[in-house]
Amino acid sequence: MKSKKFFIFFIFYFTLFVFIGCGYKPSSVYQERILGNNIKVIVNIDVKNPRETIFLKDAVLDSVYTLLGKNICNYNCDSTMIINPQSSSLEILDYDRNGYPVLYRSVVNLSVDIIDKSGKKRHFNVNGTYDFRIRSQSIIDDETKLNAFKNASINALNKLFATLAKYGVTL
Repeated sequence: MKSKKFFIFFIFYFTLFVFIGCGYKPSSVYQERILGNNIKVIVNIDVKNPRETIFLKDAVLDSVYTLLGKNICNYNCDSTMIINPQSSSLEILDYDRNGYPVLYRSVVNLSVDIIDKSGKKRHFNVNGTYDFRIRSQSIIDDETKLNAFKNASINALNKLFATLAKYGVTL
């Protein structure tokens, strides 16, 4: 019993020592250095796919608020994020034994300009993918396509946020 308490005590303090001693900080700290707390989000409408752009804006606003924990504002913002959808596509990845497509991949390419809280403009090109299945011999409806586009956009934004954290380390 005494050795079990010692083991738990040792693991707890060892873990605490490693995280504090190594200077661990969550990625949100590094993103904060670039973005600040209040972010203005501008999503430019893609004339070819206006419905997809609406889903993109929802995904961006949701990601900024939930993943980054930042406030979305229109005035007196720390930084501005301007997103332009470059392209989106739907690729067939797999077929069933009768030759009907059953596995798809949605691919989204975004061009993002960020004016950070110090006024520096940064440009990023990010892409995101989302794989999804449908039933054999069925047709993809618009709701499924738009949902796949939104999920691929969220994956692209996750890549963007990871890249921002990388740049925040060097500040």
